Amino acid sequence: MSSEAFFDILKESIILTAVVVGLMMVVEVINFYSEGKLKAFAGRTKKWQSLAAGILGATPGCIGGYVSVSMYTKGVFSFGALLSMMVATTGDEAFLMLAMIPKTAIAIMIALLVLGVVTGLIVDKVTNGPEPSLAPIDKEGHCHGHHHKDTPHTTLKSRLLHTAGHALKVFLWTFGIMMIVGLLQEHVDVESWISGNIALMVLLAAVIGLIPQSGPHMIFITMFASGIVPLPVLLASCISQDGHAGLPLIAEAKKSFVIAKAVKLVMALAVGYAAMLFC
Repeated sequence: MSSEAFFDILKESIILTAVVVGLMMVVEVINFYSEGKLKAFAGRTKKWQSLAAGILGATPGCIGGYVSVSMYTKGVFSFGALLSMMVATTGDEAFLMLAMIPKTAIAIMIALLVLGVVTGLIVDKVTNGPEPSLAPIDKEGHCHGHHHKDTPHTTLKSRLLHTAGHALKVFLWTFGIMMIVGLLQEHVDVESWISGNIALMVLLAAVIGLIPQSGPHMIFITMFASGIVPLPVLLASCISQDGHAGLPLIAEAKKSFVIAKAVKLVMALAVGYAAMLFC
């Protein structure tokens, strides 16, 4: 790789990191001032749970996911509502998508919100789902069960400082993936190989999305933005993954996590392969 190409990737990674962290901070401020109202709305209106959870999931970042998992483990949200959030969320990667592919990102986020809400409503109609282990709640509504280490911070300052701390991770992931993609494009005809193996890429994206972490999804966002993989692959990855939202769910309700992930895997494959007929 030439030094010019290297510095182009470095420059683009720094700019993307700045944009992503900036967007994260804006959303943190909005979340901080609106989170209580949305939680109160979700707790009051049982029939609108899937919509409330879907909106929480569709909000860029992982905070909405943490809130939804907490509401589910307290017995406020149904399993259908939990699924609605898990389908709608793209976690911290939402910021990267908005920075790299804004129009496509907005379209995908809206589509996932609709798909998540519909899924949640259908699931609640046909089954109650697995029962979470309910953590005790005191008279003031505070949960005294297990507190996951990624539980959202309580003050705006601590949230913003925590968000700023993501900058290095975002930069390293972005720079590393873009370097790998750049090297592959220089030495391997990746586009030709993938164009003949889209079905396999959809499968890989769906399976890799099962990992309860934010990073792996960045691979498919970057490859899509670079024109290497088509939309069906990105859609499969978006549906299968759920950022860090699954981590507290594993700690609190392992059975619910496994069942939700199995449902999402089937959906990711179905949507990904169906999209191949039109894209």
